[in-house]
Amino acid sequence: MTTQNAAVLELPFDSVCLNMTLSPELQGLRDAALRTQGSELRRIPTLPLIDAASWSAHTPDEDWLLWRARRTAERLRQMPLALSPGERIVGRPDLRSRTPEEVRAVEDAKATLRTIPPYPGGDAGHFHPDFEKLFRVGIAGVQAEIREGEQQASTEEQRTFYHACEIAIQGMSDYAKRVADACDAAADQMPEEKQWHGLARMCRNISCAPPSTFHEAIQLNFLTIIALWFGEDHGLTAPGRLDQTLRPFYEADLAAGRIDQEEAFELICLLFIQLNMILGPGSALSVMVGGRDRDGRDATCDLTYLCLSARLATQLVYPTVGFAWHEGTPSELTDFSCRMLRTGIGDPAFFNDELIVGGLRDHGVSMRDAYNYMNSTCVEIKVVGASNMWVTAPYFNCPRGLLDVMEKVTTGEAPEPGTFLEFNDLVRDQLATVVGRAAQQLDQTWNQRAQTGCFPLASCFIDDCLAKGMDFDRGGARYNWVENSFVGLANLVDGLIAIKHLVYDAQEISIPEFRELLRDDYAGQEQLRLRILNRLPSYGNGDAEADALAAEWAEILQDTTESNVVGLHKYVPGFFCWVIHERFGTNTGATPDGRKAGTALADGAGAAQGREKEGPTTSVLSTTRWNHNRALGGLVHNVKFSKATLRTEEDLAALRSLIETYLRRGGFEIQVNVVSADILRDAQAHPENYADLLVRIAGYSDYFVHLEPNMQAEVIERTEHAFG
Repeated sequence: MTTQNAAVLELPFDSVCLNMTLSPELQGLRDAALRTQGSELRRIPTLPLIDAASWSAHTPDEDWLLWRARRTAERLRQMPLALSPGERIVGRPDLRSRTPEEVRAVEDAKATLRTIPPYPGGDAGHFHPDFEKLFRVGIAGVQAEIREGEQQASTEEQRTFYHACEIAIQGMSDYAKRVADACDAAADQMPEEKQWHGLARMCRNISCAPPSTFHEAIQLNFLTIIALWFGEDHGLTAPGRLDQTLRPFYEADLAAGRIDQEEAFELICLLFIQLNMILGPGSALSVMVGGRDRDGRDATCDLTYLCLSARLATQLVYPTVGFAWHEGTPSELTDFSCRMLRTGIGDPAFFNDELIVGGLRDHGVSMRDAYNYMNSTCVEIKVVGASNMWVTAPYFNCPRGLLDVMEKVTTGEAPEPGTFLEFNDLVRDQLATVVGRAAQQLDQTWNQRAQTGCFPLASCFIDDCLAKGMDFDRGGARYNWVENSFVGLANLVDGLIAIKHLVYDAQEISIPEFRELLRDDYAGQEQLRLRILNRLPSYGNGDAEADALAAEWAEILQDTTESNVVGLHKYVPGFFCWVIHERFGTNTGATPDGRKAGTALADGAGAAQGREKEGPTTSVLSTTRWNHNRALGGLVHNVKFSKATLRTEEDLAALRSLIETYLRRGGFEIQVNVVSADILRDAQAHPENYADLLVRIAGYSDYFVHLEPNMQAEVIERTEHAFG
């Protein structure tokens, strides 16, 4: 592999060399997408008007499911479309600010909109449809299954469900036809471009029939994302495991001479660019490659490399590409991925395929389905095409539980514990109470979703909804559960270590005195704060005491989570934070681990930022001293290097060894930033020079210059490792 700016990239199969310089048309679209990412988040301007009109037609005797389906179909028949020169994947909605007339119309519609029963909440996005099935049978095949189910339905409720699905999927079919009509119109408006009539034929074909070419399959992928995302509010619907779902079309087209690697690569680049056109700043979207197929065979193919290369060529923030690594992964793919990381793109993130499959099996997922998982958007795990799984519901602030106990002791609400074990137990009970209350509220929301939620279009693309005759929100999906995420594990552990050593072992300070010191943000106590940071044991440095306490607390938090039931399944734990570690940190006072008020909490499941003193290998050894198998809610280990550290082949071999050590020891996911602190500081000072500088945060990537100042500081503060 060459550097990210090189014109040619050699792939490790068939002596293929990709031209990494985007064509002028692709470059123009790519640059427009980058500008979109830097602009204010936009919306479909007329969506509230469509919803108000749909609700106005609702009558008391219309079943709720039918109203939900009709609303989706009306959105897909009416929402405005956007086409741009050079596009060969089409169908995005027109996202823009409202005109003055639309502002007035939306204001007039608010009275009607307020009469719609409120959506109960809970996760409806981070969605993974069954593209494999859709590509095989097409929209017409889904419609045939709906009609068959309706004929065999034994209850009125089932018949209503199938009728709702029929309305929703017809709306999606009509949307594809509308896109076709728009392409025909574009041929008259942009006669210098010759692709429009061909795109129109393609969209009309896939509005009914299954795709017959690679281009048609990737076009249907995008139209499905749009229909679910904007038609039925499944934000962040993911393209999925593209190297598996698109593979039959790619190989058939390749054999027939209809496509070559370069054209397939360009179409994947176009898909990635279009996804950036519809996503606002601070979002996350994912593609996963590698791993194993439904029969457990390694799934690496040409498209695995083409998806990774498209990420490298487009240099845009979405989608991130995850790599499902297992022991049977070809060595060439691991090497290719490490060389890609060296460019500074931040991808791929390495997911432990064997560990995640095992974790899913422990939750009753069949072997074939367990192989077919996706990271939801960051690192949360969902079964593709067969699950209703809510993620990050909610995030929990771990050090807040510690501070709450200190406050209770200080105010006399709780007696001061006589031993550290007693204090540790109080913190455990405090966090268990918080988790239990959240689970109870989520359970109520889950049940309310069955009444005033429901998603007929999603039910068309999730097994076993059509087979059961049951909506996605009423137990139709094959797998149903809720995942949470604990933030600041390292801060909790290091804070407890400080309390053990200073309060109970040395008896230098009492809990109330320590609480007051924290309330003052260590004012006048900088020497003590530095002693906590530099002299006391801390998690992530191979210290037996600190690592054992981290393992104990990881188990406590997982046990606490799983002792609750939400909806149809036990509550599922996770340990990652998206950007929540910065948001929690902003609103959390100083903590006993030496962290000052307002600064970010730890950025993943590893050590807190800047506290890894013993090198990257020791850090991953610490993180993998506890069991990640249960953490399907997601778990991140961040590591950071400068580009100067990864110049030589020996450096790359060391990086690969580090990653494989982490994975072989049972690490869930590891992601790598390759950018120096000096570059990041220069980007702070001169953001205009770094518009597309990408950094890994905590499960997702973002443009560094778009981050809040506190988050920029957090990324800079991370330990910059070196080998040797």
